[in-house]
Amino acid sequence: MSMEELHRAAVTPGADTSPACQPKAAAPAPRVYETDGKERVLLLLALLLSLLLVEMIISVFNWGPGLVVPALVAAWYAVLLWYRGAEGLLNRENLLLFCAVCLLALTFALFSNDWFRGVNLLALPVLLMVQTHQWSGAARRPWYLPTMLWERFLLTVDGLFCRLGASWKVASTVKGEGKKRGIYLLLGLGAAALLLLVTVPMLLSADALFAHLAGGAVDFFSRHMGAWVGRLLAALCLAPFLFGLLYSVRRPEPLTEKKEQGKLLAFDAIAPVTVLVVMDALYLFFIAVQFAALFGGERYLAVTGISHAEYARSGFFQLVGVAGLNLTLVMACLQICRREGKGFTAVRALSTVLVASSFVMLGSAACRMTLYVTEYGLSFKRALTYWGMLMLAVFFTAALLKIWKKSFSFFKVLFAAGLAGWLALNFINVDRIVTRYNVSLYQQNQDAVMDLPYLAFQSYDTLDILEELPGDIRVYHYWEGTLEELIAQRRDRAAADAADWRSWSVSAQLAAIGGRK
Repeated sequence: MSMEELHRAAVTPGADTSPACQPKAAAPAPRVYETDGKERVLLLLALLLSLLLVEMIISVFNWGPGLVVPALVAAWYAVLLWYRGAEGLLNRENLLLFCAVCLLALTFALFSNDWFRGVNLLALPVLLMVQTHQWSGAARRPWYLPTMLWERFLLTVDGLFCRLGASWKVASTVKGEGKKRGIYLLLGLGAAALLLLVTVPMLLSADALFAHLAGGAVDFFSRHMGAWVGRLLAALCLAPFLFGLLYSVRRPEPLTEKKEQGKLLAFDAIAPVTVLVVMDALYLFFIAVQFAALFGGERYLAVTGISHAEYARSGFFQLVGVAGLNLTLVMACLQICRREGKGFTAVRALSTVLVASSFVMLGSAACRMTLYVTEYGLSFKRALTYWGMLMLAVFFTAALLKIWKKSFSFFKVLFAAGLAGWLALNFINVDRIVTRYNVSLYQQNQDAVMDLPYLAFQSYDTLDILEELPGDIRVYHYWEGTLEELIAQRRDRAAADAADWRSWSVSAQLAAIGGRK
């Protein structure tokens, strides 16, 4: 029997085998959006939030963000509390994250350091999304797991870009008399605007008193109408995305959870042991040299011919960088090593030696920085390095606990301590501390090096301290004039920032008031 005959025999008699009659794959069902009366109001609230977001973006590229940032965060949470309710927010973890978001947003209204503002503008949306999705219940991974960042990112993308149909569904539910009234309202506003464009100029030219009273308002509207229309159009474009994100918070859809497949990497202990032995030997030799330098005093420096300033200036950032690399190496070795047998015990012991060596190097770096500050004064970056060394010490302590306690969550300490440390750094007002230290150093020794323009332009919080110095001090470094003129210029800039609500801050307001005394 031929292949063609076998094929005909296999076909059921009477069955239609044409392609048109073959079963087709079922088309995916369209997404169904549940809506109620709150969603209709949410459309308007999303537009208002979008207008605030546009104002914040404009302020970033013009004056610098100030009060507009906490105003936007406050409006976001006000809408969420009304739309979703406070259920789940009073959970301890959610409440702590909520307080952290509020404190981070508040820094924009209190202080005026542009460097902090730039970093906080990047950190605030991340922290806001971590807290929002934790509150909504869509997040399955708790905040103390590193993979939660990726999950929160995917949930945010899903809310922003995959729920655009929700706003259209809500808008299309407005039917009957309500829909007609909305159309008539828009037509009426358009007709009124056209009539005003024709009649107002005629009335201004017809009566001098009316022109005197209303001319200022007309000029104001004519100057700003284009900007307002542009902002409104931008807000209308952003509103569906924000609406979708808010909609996803009240009606969350958790991501599909994948089955855990265990560790992707699980090496024999010989690999991490080899790396740790080599690194420990190197650091122990380096530390022996460091001890001679740290405790040998003037005699050691005299023998080597190195001055205090040269010793302090050399290698500080390298030591801090190596300490951070060691922390990464310890955590990587613990992660990839099989947790069994004598090999893992050796990894623990060698990792402990590496952590101890890192503590010594951090101490050496702190001594170097202290010598450098004593010689050349304190700066904003040098203050940040002290904070960085302190945070590294906390993280190394957590790593040590992770080495010997399997159930210890290192990322929980990393996230919580890092966030708390960053908030503390924002609120201690580093600029005032740096300026106070340098001014005191100059008052004790007038030969001390001090960069006055650097201190004045760091933030407005430094101006009242700089006024303790003689006003006739000449300033030449990237600004030429006297200190008094420099402070006056900075106070004028502070007054301009305080005059606009978007860039307003307590720091700018106090500096502006100080200039009028």
